[in-house]
Amino acid sequence: MKLPQPRKILLLIVLGILSLFPNINLYEFRGEESLRTIVAFEMSDSGNYLQPTFLGDLYFNKPPLFNWFILVSSKVIPWSELTARIVSILFVFLTVFLIYRFSYRLFKDTELALLSGLLYLISVDILFWYGYLAEIDVTLAFFVFLMFYVQYVGYFEKNNYFILLSGLIAGLTFLLKGFPAFLFFGITYLCFILYKRDFRYILNPVLWLSGITALIIPAVWIFSTADPEMYVKRLFIESIMRAEGSSHIGKFLLHLITYPMLNIKQLIPASILVAVVLFFAYKNKVKISLPPQIKVLLFVTFVNYLPYLLAVHSRGRYVIPLFPVIMVVSGYIIRNIGRERWIRITVYTAVILITARFILGFVGFPVLMEKKASRKRAAYDIARKIDISKKIACDCRSEKTVCLYIDFLKGEAVKTSRHIPDWDYLIDCSNKRSGKEILSYDLRGKILKVYKRLR
Repeated sequence: MKLPQPRKILLLIVLGILSLFPNINLYEFRGEESLRTIVAFEMSDSGNYLQPTFLGDLYFNKPPLFNWFILVSSKVIPWSELTARIVSILFVFLTVFLIYRFSYRLFKDTELALLSGLLYLISVDILFWYGYLAEIDVTLAFFVFLMFYVQYVGYFEKNNYFILLSGLIAGLTFLLKGFPAFLFFGITYLCFILYKRDFRYILNPVLWLSGITALIIPAVWIFSTADPEMYVKRLFIESIMRAEGSSHIGKFLLHLITYPMLNIKQLIPASILVAVVLFFAYKNKVKISLPPQIKVLLFVTFVNYLPYLLAVHSRGRYVIPLFPVIMVVSGYIIRNIGRERWIRITVYTAVILITARFILGFVGFPVLMEKKASRKRAAYDIARKIDISKKIACDCRSEKTVCLYIDFLKGEAVKTSRHIPDWDYLIDCSNKRSGKEILSYDLRGKILKVYKRLR
């Protein structure tokens, strides 16, 4: 390609985003995607946008912002897999753009800024998994990185407007994931203060006003819900469960070894490229001198990482919000230590991974859907064989994906039999006979049955 390197990188970013779309509606919802989408669908169906519900029951485990994004998407894109997944794809794009803007602000280097954004996009966890799934993680990554960006500018450029804005963003981030938003907010400012040894900054009234703003935004929402006390308790318990340690020293030590290894795998190819660049720099006795900006980023990343490293129940996806900062550092190392040779290798690596992602979409998804027990096919078969205009209840929470597709086909929310006691058809997987069994589906480990009420 006879293009300047920055244009090549920009082209790869565009192609990388496009690679997330092929057959996105063929690959059916998996895992918690259906939960996020059901909550959004029920908001749309009921008109109650403040109190999330799941199959009609009050839902307290997550705040509603991600569901609101799906709801907004549904006003443009009819309900389908794309309706929910476009939210994640959009925020991946916005995160890449924000990485570019932040890196350029620090180093005034277009190639470096684009390279950092590309590294984030082609991370295996982003490109092949969370970058297109209707999960909260990459949307959270955008908001956490936006908060960090604003905090950095506010603190190091002494901009009080940005300090206040960081509180606003922290409050919105709480509406995505709950209390971890405040943890990121507080730890980041603490790291800045420790790095600069500017302990008097803790008394800065603007900083305190920013913190109060961060509290007010979720408080306004919580007091508008059906049970504010229950919501606070559930969100707190959810956060504590993720930060829980272990009294078993063996499990704790094993986690200290395996968790970083998992994170390194998630960060491929950046983790491998940076490791090789640093190895050759050491081998060739190249003196490595990192600028203050990179040192700050490394310090903030390490301290924010510690709670997850010390909590034995941490999952790999919990550290995805740290990925953008890590990629700014990785891009700097490849650009300024590895130089032109390793930039070219990064570009070639991106070509291979993006090509593989296109192949996964065009070829892999159809093959996967043929080989697995499809909840979507089961739902469509149910819709063909019953009168879908009649009242349908769903008591199988574990197979919520089937219920979600029934929602789409019916055009209204399916709820549990507790909320629809006069149901005509019941979808169940408890083996408790309720009426006449008319359909049965083996979903590999779970038998789903459809009952018709006997009149």
